[in-house]
Amino acid sequence: MKKAIPAGLTICVRPPVRALLYAGVCGLLSSCTDAKTLHVAPTGSDDNPGTQAAPFLTIAHADELARPGYTIHVAPGTYRVSAPQANDEGIKTSRSGTASAHIRFVSSVKGAAKIVVSGTGITWHSKGDYVDIDGFDISGSGRHGILASGANLTITNNFIHDLTISGGCTGAGGAAIDTDGRIGNVMIKDNIVRNIGYALLGSCNTVQGIYIASPNNTVTTNTVSRVAAVGITQWHGATASTIVNNTVFQSKIGILLGQGDAGTTPTGSRNNYVAHNIVYCNKTYGIVEGGKMGGNNRYANNHVARSGTNLSVKGSVSGAVSEDLFFVNHQPSGTEGYRVRSSSPAIDQGTSVQIPATDHASAVRPHGAAADIGACKF
Repeated sequence: MKKAIPAGLTICVRPPVRALLYAGVCGLLSSCTDAKTLHVAPTGSDDNPGTQAAPFLTIAHADELARPGYTIHVAPGTYRVSAPQANDEGIKTSRSGTASAHIRFVSSVKGAAKIVVSGTGITWHSKGDYVDIDGFDISGSGRHGILASGANLTITNNFIHDLTISGGCTGAGGAAIDTDGRIGNVMIKDNIVRNIGYALLGSCNTVQGIYIASPNNTVTTNTVSRVAAVGITQWHGATASTIVNNTVFQSKIGILLGQGDAGTTPTGSRNNYVAHNIVYCNKTYGIVEGGKMGGNNRYANNHVARSGTNLSVKGSVSGAVSEDLFFVNHQPSGTEGYRVRSSSPAIDQGTSVQIPATDHASAVRPHGAAADIGACKF
């Protein structure tokens, strides 16, 4: 008669000839389940097993072995990748997770895994669905930081900066973060985007900071500055975007909503919610609509100041503020100045509607009875 296995006890069954060996291993481990982790390091090799002690060398190789629920930990260091031509990919990842088990690419120390691209192409092309990319530092000569073609993604805590767009201003465009999948449902949160083709400011309309080209995306608590064209923009078939609590400054245009070119829908861009953003000191427009627009577009409690034209929209506008901001230490270079002083008109001027639970620095919102405007609360 078989005895029942007591609850909570893990039994490891292996061929009899190795029973003693595996019994010893199982005694050392808390369980025999797969930890679903892979490791990448600059000193690794793709011939390694991908453990922390013997990591892979490349993110792409880790992706080949990943399955739903896996986390790829990328160790501190510099990862140089090459994308010689406009459509070349320095890193290509294609595996998909599931709704309940994303595949996660995580810099083990936030900002310490530095990916530097050479050439005129794409630094990282993420093609899978249900994928997270968190905590990387991305820079170099290419035209895209992260090009995300999948759906149901999260792109968080990345520092994407100093992309020089060495291929020049062409129809290939460029962006720090670009979502171009058909379904969308992408969360872009807590990223810093800075100096994206900045030398082309005023002469190039195809290089963006955060570029939404698919529907149903959320862009929140990002700080975007010094972008050749638009800090945060939607185009092609983008619609139903939620753009809240971002700080955007020192670009040609702060935020642009619209549809045009491939993917344009019969109803245009509609059902967008743009609220609680600080849009400051942009060359031509603060917040503007362009291309094909539909209905039910709402602009609430945005603080738009010192731009060529602060607001140029046909949608519903409420609670807009155009006074100066009183930053604690605003630097046009984008290196400081994300927070505002306690006397700023951006303090307590928002609402609790669709605000994130925390700000860019992980401080809990709201501040006081109402919500602060921008990526960082006081």
